[in-house]
Amino acid sequence: MSYRAIKKLFFLLLVFSFIYCGSLSAQQNEALKRQVTISLPADSLIRTLLTLEKRTGVSFAFNPDKLRSKKVAASKFVQTALQQVLQQLLTPNNLNFSLVGNDIVIVPAAARIWTIHGHVRDKTNGEELIGATVQIPGLEAGITTNQYGFYSISVPEGNYQFFISHTGYETQQKYIHLFNDVQEEIELSVQSRNLEEVVIKPSLVTPNPILLNEQNFTVKQLNNAAYYAGETDVLKRLQMQNGIKAITEGSSGLFVRGGNSDQNLILLDEAVVYNPSHLYGLVSVFNSDAVNNLQVYRDYMPANFGGRLSSVIVNRMAEGNSKEYHVNGGINLMSARIAAEGPIIKDKGSFIVAYRRSLLDVFQNRFKLFNPSSVYYDINAKANYKLDKDNSVFYSVYVGKDNLLSENSYTNNWGNLTSTLRWNHIFNSRVFLNFSAIFSNYSNQLDLNADTLSQKSQWNTGVKDLTLKADYTYYRSPSNQIKFGISTIYHRLIPGEMYRQNDFEFNISRDKSIESAIYYSQQMELNKSFELNYGLRLGYFRNVEEKRNLFDESGNLLERNEIRVFVKPEPRINISYLPTFNQRLFITYNRNYQYLQLIQNSTLAFSSLEPWIPASVSINPQRSDHFSIGYRYAPENYSFLANAYYKKLNNQLDLMDHVQIIRNPFVRSHLRSGKSNAYGIEMEANKTAGRFVGSLAYSYSRVFRKIADLNFGNRFVANYDIPHELKLMAKFDLNSRLSLHSFFTYATGRPLTLPVG
Repeated sequence: MSYRAIKKLFFLLLVFSFIYCGSLSAQQNEALKRQVTISLPADSLIRTLLTLEKRTGVSFAFNPDKLRSKKVAASKFVQTALQQVLQQLLTPNNLNFSLVGNDIVIVPAAARIWTIHGHVRDKTNGEELIGATVQIPGLEAGITTNQYGFYSISVPEGNYQFFISHTGYETQQKYIHLFNDVQEEIELSVQSRNLEEVVIKPSLVTPNPILLNEQNFTVKQLNNAAYYAGETDVLKRLQMQNGIKAITEGSSGLFVRGGNSDQNLILLDEAVVYNPSHLYGLVSVFNSDAVNNLQVYRDYMPANFGGRLSSVIVNRMAEGNSKEYHVNGGINLMSARIAAEGPIIKDKGSFIVAYRRSLLDVFQNRFKLFNPSSVYYDINAKANYKLDKDNSVFYSVYVGKDNLLSENSYTNNWGNLTSTLRWNHIFNSRVFLNFSAIFSNYSNQLDLNADTLSQKSQWNTGVKDLTLKADYTYYRSPSNQIKFGISTIYHRLIPGEMYRQNDFEFNISRDKSIESAIYYSQQMELNKSFELNYGLRLGYFRNVEEKRNLFDESGNLLERNEIRVFVKPEPRINISYLPTFNQRLFITYNRNYQYLQLIQNSTLAFSSLEPWIPASVSINPQRSDHFSIGYRYAPENYSFLANAYYKKLNNQLDLMDHVQIIRNPFVRSHLRSGKSNAYGIEMEANKTAGRFVGSLAYSYSRVFRKIADLNFGNRFVANYDIPHELKLMAKFDLNSRLSLHSFFTYATGRPLTLPVG
């Protein structure tokens, strides 16, 4: 037989098989479409199916043991399709059918999945609670509220007992019969010592935290201790955490696991805060009266955050009391503050306005570092409104300013301005959207010879950002959550400009940058003992360096734009093993890129004179590969933590020796690039309940750098290398209104370089 004949035979067989299969399928469908006229009495389901089998000639297959208790009501059908008859008889009995060959097989109906969703709020003031837990012990299912207080949990139809809990609040029980999707708004009451707490047996609930390896601080935890001159301070509280170092006393700088101070993404209502300090770091810019919640990520960094190497610090402003009006305030040796909050429309919208001003000019007349006339202030304002059950809008503003006068004829003014417009939308019970439009402006101004008008000159530097972003969350199941989104940031950077008597003198090249990203991440429970969290962030960065009014070393005028584009993938993964309900062992890997960096020529944690510059033709973005492993054990009223990490950082910048930043148009050419390696271990023990609570933490860490042309090409210890650090925090409640606090820190010294010869 020829090859052509074989092809023809194969084609005919193929056509015949399609015709036969189509004919068979049509015959099977005809059986279900057969018209039936019959009256059925109230009887058992088995006898009813046997009656149908005799009248229609269609064979039914079923397990009698599964159908023995099933009943049907009396019914009458006239010229009704057999498919419709079966649906009416089987659906009330939670059964279904499928056509297999010439038989109709009766099978149990798949359990219908319904979703309960909503927000968890403070019953007293209506504030959304971040990190609250919603648990169903009967199913060993649980979930935590996201950064906007939203939760969504999908379970089979049935009757359930829910437990809703949050640190410092009374656990609430709810009994719900789920037969469709339900929106349940939950309000928790602040915990009272006089009431018995509802206890959920931990053996019944499998822990399923959505945010892995994250520290979450409530407003009560942040405000329960005072630091310098009686000031409560968010960043000082963080500096007492293990693995976070402050290399200079009285500083707001954060050095996290071998990273520099500019490698932390500090957010206030999603807006970047480029300089989080007042008085060169003595006080942070975060007013305790306007704080709602603080989250810190050091191990696994969620894929929706990017642009920094070491940590992410998310500060949520309070949203105001939606129940009633309140005014509160306070005064200490450092500052005075006042805040007002209340409903716009009760339970639909609220506002808060907080103001804080320093009292240096009142109480610190002998302050040696600053002129007594030096002041700082900040204003926080926020409003929110619920348009309907699925839509809410939020708007917040922060304005902060420092005006420092010296005894040496100069003034230094700097400040942050942020503004966030946010829209939350619930597409359905499983899909949540947060859309944000954000503005951030950091600027500083140094006035030289401020008391002599004829010789007065001014040095300006700063960063302006405009951000648009959309973050989606899909709650696939209680143990499977997917996040994806997109963001884009327009940066306008002014590394430095000099003016003299309102006349432009010269500048460091300005930059215009676009920083965009798309991301996808998933958190899932592989089984009762293993959890997986992974994500991928794809970053795009385009910088235009505008060279204007600059002259090269030969005196030639430079007038051109230099453009550089980077596209960088940033994978991350976390695997957790939970041998018991109160133990967790995890391993994490993150790769991060940083496109903006701070140029530093001092050892201060934050100096307002230091400019931010972007990755460009001559500067590559910083890169970090971070590995960590950790163990957590949390018996009742205690917790024990141990971590080890290794971090490899590339493209680390270093300013050449004796190079000044101010009035230096060629500062970029005076930068050196190199590598850094950091590793360490962290151990911590906490007592979390009772009249006495506290923590004891120890860390051993090393940071080494290797920069071309330094130390003969050999590695050397970084300026912020502090090998040993011991931290102790303790609190003892004397009564319900009075408590004693103690803070202790021991640290080995920083490296010192002495001249020789």
